Amino acid sequence: ILDTFSPVFSSTPFPLLRIGTLCASASCRALCGIVGGGSKAAITLHFATPINGVGDVGDLNAKDASKETILALFGVLVRSIANEKKNPDSLTDTARDAPGATHKWALAHLQQRAGKAWNLYRSSTGNKAPSPAEVSTLDNILDRPDVFYDENGRRIGNCKIGSSFSDVFNEHVPSRLLEIFAQERYLLWYDPRCLYFGLECEEQDIRGGPMHLHIVLKEGYSGTDQLKAWCHAAELCRTLPLGTRARETLQSAEKISGALDPIDTTLRSTSREFPNFLIALREAGWNVDDIVIVAGSPKAILVGIEPKDEMDREDKKFR
Repeated sequence: ILDTFSPVFSSTPFPLLRIGTLCASASCRALCGIVGGGSKAAITLHFATPINGVGDVGDLNAKDASKETILALFGVLVRSIANEKKNPDSLTDTARDAPGATHKWALAHLQQRAGKAWNLYRSSTGNKAPSPAEVSTLDNILDRPDVFYDENGRRIGNCKIGSSFSDVFNEHVPSRLLEIFAQERYLLWYDPRCLYFGLECEEQDIRGGPMHLHIVLKEGYSGTDQLKAWCHAAELCRTLPLGTRARETLQSAEKISGALDPIDTTLRSTSREFPNFLIALREAGWNVDDIVIVAGSPKAILVGIEPKDEMDREDKKFR
């Protein structure tokens, strides 16, 4: 870092500052080398010392150096093949983005597992959380990760987490919704295509058809808030008085039920069961200390609301 910013100091009234910056950079590099070398030597000595007998540090270092050489040669081979292609930029970008895309895909499928674990927990006798092995048997790697299913495997809805407040609500923002989620670090609402809008902003009812939900995250949200919001969405899809058959038979413009009451009711039930759900997950073998539901950064974060004018301020983080 100091090497990178050193040219800036040459244009200042004190050009000798660049020399001092380079000296400081060399000193930091030497200190890092000393610390890193000592740490590597300690680790090597640890792994080369068996429980019984005497280890061989030289043999371990030779194997480590051989492994690094093989990896370096493999990287040179891959780069040589990539450079021979007609469109090397495209291939390079694909090779660079593939690991990140795979990582995001794996994180996204945590959403599917979280929804299935919640539905199995709520439908079980005695509120027993399923183990990771039990949920993994229900995984479908080719399916969309944002889809919710009931205990019979039927699709009951889908949800997008990290949506933008302005994209979800447009001009219709029920003030009661803001009151319902005043103590939460998220907002849960329906996609506009799932709502029937009345003459007033508060007069919104649910259309027939597939259920589509959005989660808007507030400033200061945590991994636990993400999981609670996702469980709330799963609970809404699970308990909404709209069975799969009813949604298929009703017309999309038919009013079925008020939009706010199911949100409020399911939030109360989710808040009541969520602490016990976390305890049951930990007992079943899940890691509930490092929870990640959002794959990457959310599209936007809600940082403030002005209920009087029903305006919002967002800190947008576009990907």
